[in-house]
Amino acid sequence: MPITRRGLLLGVPAVGALTALAGYGRAGAARASAPGPSGQLELYSWWTEGADQNGLLALLADFKGRAPLLACYNGARSSRAAAGPQAELERRLAAGDPPDSFQCHAGAELAGRATAGRLAPLDQLYRQQGWAERFPAELLPRLRGEDGGYYGVPVGIHRTNMLWSNPAVLSRAGADPAPRTVAELLDSARRVARSGPVGLAVGGSWSCRHLWETVLLAGVGPQGWDALWRGTGWDSAAVAAALRDLRDLLALSNPADRSMTGWEDATALVASGQAGYQVMGDWAEAYLRGTLALRPRVGYDWAAAPGTDGVFQYMSDTFTLAAGARHREAALAWLAECGSLDGQLAFNGAKGAIPARTDLPPQALALFGPYARWSLDQWRDGVAVGSLTHGVVASAAWGARIDAALTVFLADRDVPRFQDALVRAAGG
Repeated sequence: MPITRRGLLLGVPAVGALTALAGYGRAGAARASAPGPSGQLELYSWWTEGADQNGLLALLADFKGRAPLLACYNGARSSRAAAGPQAELERRLAAGDPPDSFQCHAGAELAGRATAGRLAPLDQLYRQQGWAERFPAELLPRLRGEDGGYYGVPVGIHRTNMLWSNPAVLSRAGADPAPRTVAELLDSARRVARSGPVGLAVGGSWSCRHLWETVLLAGVGPQGWDALWRGTGWDSAAVAAALRDLRDLLALSNPADRSMTGWEDATALVASGQAGYQVMGDWAEAYLRGTLALRPRVGYDWAAAPGTDGVFQYMSDTFTLAAGARHREAALAWLAECGSLDGQLAFNGAKGAIPARTDLPPQALALFGPYARWSLDQWRDGVAVGSLTHGVVASAAWGARIDAALTVFLADRDVPRFQDALVRAAGG
């Protein structure tokens, strides 16, 4: 049954709060013998449309099955407003009015919020649920604060270094559906452009940063990538070459006003045959398959971004326990749901990500489509590195300095100037 705006009052391009009312029953095997808390629970999430919304609602539905609740919409703020969803959340946190649990990216973003005193530790919940043995070893350090405590519960993992393409467009142009290097992608994108469509679809400034970091990862490799976020290597020849590749790819992209164009619009260009390729995270797959109803490997195709085969650049959405949460026990019940096997299967099957848990039973694979099954294998066998754009590897302040440098580069395409600015950004 399709989810409608009228039916659930969540399908608006907004950031909202979900207020959970009524009694809580049992929620998960670890709590099966004890009654749950009752009262209210306020969650804060930016998942309010498309596959994101479907994933959140599936998770809430599983929670409702374990612990009956009534979910009500409780205010909204446009996710495309100038201030943005993070600014609205910060306003509430600064005002001492936190939601009980709110969404946050694993890694530096989570650690920064913990250091700022915005989050309560979750070590006891981790021990109760046995999560240190059930979440990936690569991810566990990204769920900790600087004090070593756990502060976030991951609900899923997305791969960010992906290349999406339109098979019909590539076939007509004689272009490669899985170029192994950025040079090969440039050659194929030029073939597409000569045949009529745009070579590479790129959305707004956020999408440009995503493209930049993916091309940079291809240029420096996983070890070089990790070194960059320790502050070394920004002045290297490999970084300079990657920035030249970025400049050349942007020359083959759509000339739209990127301040007004989102990643979905760029994905739609690929889906409709107006562009050949897009570099974007695998949430694009849920949009292509779910929203646009295209057939995998027929209406759209995928491959690891050129130069990154065998590397899984990831981001992970988590939920947290706010410091000073008014409904602490209810929030802990929600977090136990987020980390549960059933909750993760429900959420990721609907959203298009893969579960963070490592103990998936073989029969669970039937819940996922061809891309997700492929991605699970890639996560298991690949080298994991974190994403800048999605909060894993660098502080918000460092990311802001990079954004300022990238904004200038998008206007002047001056590679040496951009590299100098990145070197200064790394130095603080």
